[in-house]
Amino acid sequence: MLWHWHLPFTCFMLIWLCTSSAICPSHCSCALDESGRKKTACIEGGMMESLPVKDMDSGMEVLDISAPESNWNSLTIGPVFQKFKTLEEIRITRSSVVQIGMHSFWGVPTVKVLDLAFNNITAVFDHNFRGLVNLVELYLNDNLIQRLSSDVFKHLTELRILTLERNRIEELVPRIFARLSKLQVLKLSENKLMELLPDAFKDILELRTLECRGCGLSRINTQIYHLLPYLTHLDLGNNRMQFIASDEFQDLRRIHSIKLDGNMFPVVLEKTFVNQGELRTLCLARNRLAKITNTAFLNLSKLYELDISYNKLNRVEGVAFQPLADSLRKLSVSGNQFSEEVLRIILQTAIKLQRFDIADIGINHFPDGIFPDHLRSLNLSGNNLTEIGIKVLPQQLVELDISRNKFRGLDEHVVLRLEQLNTLRVENNSWSCDLCNMKTVIMRINKSVSFRNATCASPARLKGLKMGTLRTEDVTDCSDDDDFERDGFFVFVEDNLVILIGGAGLFLFLVACVTFVVYSCLQRQVVRVDDELKRESEREAVFENPAAIFGDKAEISFKFSLDLTERKVSVSTIDEIKKDTQLYSLPNGTGIGI
Repeated sequence: MLWHWHLPFTCFMLIWLCTSSAICPSHCSCALDESGRKKTACIEGGMMESLPVKDMDSGMEVLDISAPESNWNSLTIGPVFQKFKTLEEIRITRSSVVQIGMHSFWGVPTVKVLDLAFNNITAVFDHNFRGLVNLVELYLNDNLIQRLSSDVFKHLTELRILTLERNRIEELVPRIFARLSKLQVLKLSENKLMELLPDAFKDILELRTLECRGCGLSRINTQIYHLLPYLTHLDLGNNRMQFIASDEFQDLRRIHSIKLDGNMFPVVLEKTFVNQGELRTLCLARNRLAKITNTAFLNLSKLYELDISYNKLNRVEGVAFQPLADSLRKLSVSGNQFSEEVLRIILQTAIKLQRFDIADIGINHFPDGIFPDHLRSLNLSGNNLTEIGIKVLPQQLVELDISRNKFRGLDEHVVLRLEQLNTLRVENNSWSCDLCNMKTVIMRINKSVSFRNATCASPARLKGLKMGTLRTEDVTDCSDDDDFERDGFFVFVEDNLVILIGGAGLFLFLVACVTFVVYSCLQRQVVRVDDELKRESEREAVFENPAAIFGDKAEISFKFSLDLTERKVSVSTIDEIKKDTQLYSLPNGTGIGI
């Protein structure tokens, strides 16, 4: 009897398995995702025209259509999803979609996530989203959208997240976000907006996150902040703003994160953030800051992370960091011209600091004990360090970056301490792979994991080799003095190649200029001497040959013939003259009228 029950059940299971395997499109995978939902994924690329929905399980909950960077799909989107009554998530990316068909998602009210990023969509209309009454997340980033009309999202009344990054939008028209009263995240970065108008934000008063990095903004109308009182995250980095008013953010009382990096601010005025008592993260990196006033951070008693790196600062008073003393855990001052004295002032004030970034400040030595023991992460990259003492390293340190310095070797005690770190970066140094400089590292290469990919800079025969590939016989006791000096010379040349080429070019240019000037002067002198000699020879010729201006008897002659034929005229009477026609008519055509 039991056998009679097992046989139909087994047949049913076989039929179900065969049916399940048959409703998965070719070149796709069908399985459960991490949340236990039925997922169909087609990510190999090369799909053409329409979606293969007829081969998909009607009980599908997640659809993921994508492609590799080198083999995009070429698909169209139309009203083909109606049979999927449990579909919650649709992702169609890298599929060269040009437009969204009318009413494409009508009849699929269960969809909560729609991702159409990385396509070629040029325009969207309100009818594209009709039927998505429960949509929570909409991703339209990385398309070619140029303009969005008013009320374009009016059917998405439950929308919480909207991303429009990296499109070609130049204007946010009034009421563009109408009926999006529940929107909390809006990302507009890398569009050519130039300006944000308050009228565009009147319908999204619940907004928590606003991002507009690289939008070409020169200023922000502070009325926008007044319209967004619940804003907690503001990112306006990589714009063209040149000034922050002292009352700029007075309406953002709940803000947790402000990113203003990559602008052109020259100064942080007094009490600029006095109303941001809840602020946790502040980024002012890559501006033109030459001064931070003593009360710039007043009332920021909860600030956890501060980034003022790569500005034009050379001094900051300890009193400026006093309001942050008990809260600040992460601080970056990289790329400024801070002296050891300024670093000491900062460290003595920020007494609970755990991460300190001081890369690219041009320092060549850190004295023992400069860093407090409670530091856990230290970035010293891009400086001129040639050595580091064991007492420089804080006792609680777990992360260290000493890349892009000028280290040739490390002390044995330092190496043993570095092996205890969780993270260590040592690349782009002038490591000398011999037993004088790197004996401990080379002998313990299996334990000094971070050094395996470090590259030897000397001796010359090992230059370019990774330490992890060295054999025992490759390593010498010490490089001799000549080899050391030669390697040092080559390292110096390599490190200063651009300066040396520029100096050589300048030297050759100066030599060419001097040569040209000297040659020009000599040439003029030669011409002047030639002219003088010529005039002198002419004068001598005149005095040596007086017949040129005197007659044969060395007397001045006033005889000038009027004709080529010399004639002699004797004394004659008037009658004789009249008889002689040649005398009567002179050669110059003048007749003698008598």
